[in-house]
Amino acid sequence: MEAQNSAAWVTTFNEVDMLAVQELRHDWGARFEMKYGIKLGLMSFFVKASIDALKQFPQVNAEVRGEE
Repeated sequence: MEAQNSAAWVTTFNEVDMLAVQELRHDWGARFEMKYGIKLGLMSFFVKASIDALKQFPQVNAEVRGEE
């Protein structure tokens, strides 16, 4: 409870067109599962998008230390 009472909490919702991801999962899901033994989930796509965004905008992964 201390963390909840002392930290700033923000929730943000962004809408994204996931149609291409849904189609890819539909088209390749069964083959992926047969080959790797797990379902093709959404997390891999989110991680890939995050990596691409950080490469394009590395300052997003910055931190503030003192005046820097």
